[in-house]
Amino acid sequence: MSSKALKVHTQGKIGNPVLVFLHAFPFSGEMWKDQINLFSEKFYCVAPDLPDFGESDPSDQAVTFEYYVDSVLNYLKEEKIEKAIWCGLSMGGYLALRMFERAPDNCRALILCDTKAGADSNEAKLKRWDNIQILKRNRAEFIGIQWHALVGESSKNNGPLKTRFEELISRVTDTGIISGLVALATRTDCTPGLSKIHVPVLILVGEEDKVTPVSESEIMTKAIVGSQLKIIAKTGHLSNLENPQKFNDHLSDFLTSLS
Repeated sequence: MSSKALKVHTQGKIGNPVLVFLHAFPFSGEMWKDQINLFSEKFYCVAPDLPDFGESDPSDQAVTFEYYVDSVLNYLKEEKIEKAIWCGLSMGGYLALRMFERAPDNCRALILCDTKAGADSNEAKLKRWDNIQILKRNRAEFIGIQWHALVGESSKNNGPLKTRFEELISRVTDTGIISGLVALATRTDCTPGLSKIHVPVLILVGEEDKVTPVSESEIMTKAIVGSQLKIIAKTGHLSNLENPQKFNDHLSDFLTSLS
């Protein structure tokens, strides 16, 4: 896939170290707005909208997870970004791990947020199909289910967060959401490759994350030699949105340690 088909949000000075933000489902690169504004002073920040998400062009083929991997790696190659720090949350974390398997020499460091290395179980694949049926029947019902699944109990009554959550989802079409659900079900198991990761790794997870719980982050931390695990209190699956201050503090400390 050509990089021209991707909408890529960029901010910062070209020539600074590159920090790539990979978005969660069912959002777009816009979910990283706060982090991009903060870190673009010292980094060249790059946040692509994956195919069918946000402002990227609709895909012209059946979408698998490898199509997402190809789209981002091709963009980095075409833009001559040979080395970058990759930060992915949830689906973005799955993407970062698979990108590392495909192009380890292009990665300077990894930040894996509220994610896991394993592929979908049969039960999880069937749940994705159920979500497709719910979306086709009633988009508002689908969004409500996502809200209750993704945010932690401590964030349930956060009105501004819910407004932003709904705004982010509004930028993704039903077709994009369905393509994402299908693609997520096709991703490979990256667990065997964890022990081969040789770059600095920060693992962040919300204490109240029910989608990829703390136990999944502990598995990755144990398998990746030298990795750091930070658990963010009173936070669910969307840690950068639910508790941006603590998320940004951990990210800033890690980025400072790299230099």
